[in-house]
Amino acid sequence: MQLLAILSFTISLALSLSSVSAGGHSELHRRHHATDVSARAVGELQTFNKRQSFNDARFTYFYDGLGACGITSLPTDFIVALNSDQYGNGAHCFETITISFGGKTAQAQIVDECPGCPYGGLDFSVGLFEYFSPLSVGVLDGEWSFN
Repeated sequence: MQLLAILSFTISLALSLSSVSAGGHSELHRRHHATDVSARAVGELQTFNKRQSFNDARFTYFYDGLGACGITSLPTDFIVALNSDQYGNGAHCFETITISFGGKTAQAQIVDECPGCPYGGLDFSVGLFEYFSPLSVGVLDGEWSFN
């Protein structure tokens, strides 16, 4: 989908440049509009990708401390460790996510990496896990999305 948006932007840009040589106010207006729409489409696509929801995601918990993003957290902080496949060398450090399970919703911040978590999976701080369920449950299956 990103390739399609980039292709659309490139075509719009080429049409805009050919409009400049034709001149005229109406051509200038159409050129601006075409470029604006293409740029907006690329931005909307990036926003959509960020808002992607992960259903039936595996949630576990860990005893936090110094995380891979470089900050130290407390057990009461609503933080998560993101699975290695999505962690991407820290590309999502400090982003917030929305998590839902059992009729409850919470927001948490990504501050660590979880090498043992499957794609879409998260490791919760003790406090965040206990917000949703007792630690004795051990593993939850819920939903989350980037904010």
